[in-house]
Amino acid sequence: MTRALKPSLAALILTLALAPTLHAATPRLLAYYGYWDKWNVPPYTASTIPYQSLTHIVHSNIGPSNKADGSLAVPADFLEPNLIARAHAAGVKVEICISGSAYLFVVIDADPTLRATFAQNIANFAIANGYDGVDFDYEVPYSEEQADNFTQLVKDVRNLLPAGQYLISAAVSSSPGGYGVYDFPGLTPLLDFYNVMTYDFHGAWTNHAGHNSPLYLSPLDPGQEGSLNTSTGEYLTTYGVPAEQINLGTAFYGYAFDVYGLWFFCANDQLCGNQGAPTVTYSQVEQLLKTGDWFENWDDLADAPYLLDPSAPTFGFITYDNPTSTSRKVSYALSQRHLGGVFMWELSQDYNGTTQPLLNAMHSAFEAASRENGTHF
Repeated sequence: MTRALKPSLAALILTLALAPTLHAATPRLLAYYGYWDKWNVPPYTASTIPYQSLTHIVHSNIGPSNKADGSLAVPADFLEPNLIARAHAAGVKVEICISGSAYLFVVIDADPTLRATFAQNIANFAIANGYDGVDFDYEVPYSEEQADNFTQLVKDVRNLLPAGQYLISAAVSSSPGGYGVYDFPGLTPLLDFYNVMTYDFHGAWTNHAGHNSPLYLSPLDPGQEGSLNTSTGEYLTTYGVPAEQINLGTAFYGYAFDVYGLWFFCANDQLCGNQGAPTVTYSQVEQLLKTGDWFENWDDLADAPYLLDPSAPTFGFITYDNPTSTSRKVSYALSQRHLGGVFMWELSQDYNGTTQPLLNAMHSAFEAASRENGTHF
């Protein structure tokens, strides 16, 4: 015959049984949505967005006006009333993105009066237009002083947009120290989450071709520029950012490198030529594959796809993400590293007029990881 549990002990066991497991917070699948997408061909508007596939949207972007007086520059036709109405009906949060010239941020943030004016204007705009919060895309503070001043701006905005009622996030560099300086001890308590821009590891600014957004750093990368895996390690270990506050980014676009135009290769077959690198969206990649001239390849070391066209006179190497690499990034972020979420730049760039293959892949992997982790979406 077993003894009855004391009420206090029974309550404790019940509490533990009902308590969420570690990492069981609601994960995030966030999308950046550009106001300019409405002029795409085909057009992409608030009516096109599949809200059921997302948890958060960042509406990009407004910013400081060129007057540098703390006033805002809001593009014509920026506001889309249907965006927030449709998002809220689907349970999706919408943040307003604050971006613009780094010089303007430096000037405004350094002056307490201008900073307070800027913060008030940001808060007023967010509240008046029904946004759920603010995302700062300041690229990037370059010194400790600029980083400290940015923290003060975020603090001013947080005082006007209280935690629990409004979200505040920041898009941050994939490689702080190498590109960008941040006051993580000061910022982290103020922010709901970071959107780590784990893309643009290679582009027109690098002296060799390489992957735009590799999951892992290939030992064959001549510049060892980084990857989602290396960035995750830095944020968790070096900068002490809690895993649940990290959203890892992926790109719905890539770059074309003019390696065949130079006919120049490094040792070990590394593609080293680079004469400019125009952007290529995933929907454009799909069109290239349909021609039959391009061959899709997979880099096992980086977990990244790429296209080659040996007959192309120029731009014969294209780095991009496909549904497989996109799914693996989501699984890595949520199931392997137990981070808070994932996001992409930019929502419309895989839209082919009918479907969104990369977003569909993200959402499927997101749901699978949520079920595996015992979380919910």
